[in-house]
Amino acid sequence: MNPLRLIKDLFASLHGGSDPRHLAAGFALGAALGLIPKGNLFGVAFLLLFFALRLNKGMALMSATFFTPLGYAVDGLAHKIGLALLKAPALGGLWTALYDLPIIPLTRFNNTVVLGNLVLGLALYAPLYFLFLRFVGWYNATWAARVEKLKLVQALKGMRWFQMYQEWSR
Repeated sequence: MNPLRLIKDLFASLHGGSDPRHLAAGFALGAALGLIPKGNLFGVAFLLLFFALRLNKGMALMSATFFTPLGYAVDGLAHKIGLALLKAPALGGLWTALYDLPIIPLTRFNNTVVLGNLVLGLALYAPLYFLFLRFVGWYNATWAARVEKLKLVQALKGMRWFQMYQEWSR
């Protein structure tokens, strides 16, 4: 994937070039991916979803980049959530059964921070999806035309290298 093309596609998408639902899905999945600590099977599963689903890849990457440091910032809260879930007597049999399966321990679900961040990411998916869907509608209605008229945007679009890049990336 070409990073410049992802950025170009992202801005084109925000300006009405993409289905807002794809943008919102990319934002929400990127947030969930960013919150989950890396180096476990959950990260790989979310990455597979990233490629399997119809969503805006640029938005998902931008969101994951933004939410990764936020994931480290909420580790304390994630630890408390994960610890509460792992110590819940009603779930003890589930955790034992999952740990006895062949691949599931690679998810590191028994790590309180991993489990807590997974729960946070899954719990925030729907609210972030609908919030970002509303944001895209608001942005297109109020700001898209203003941004297009900015001298900086007009200057960038007028540069020869930008026009050559647009032709090359089609």
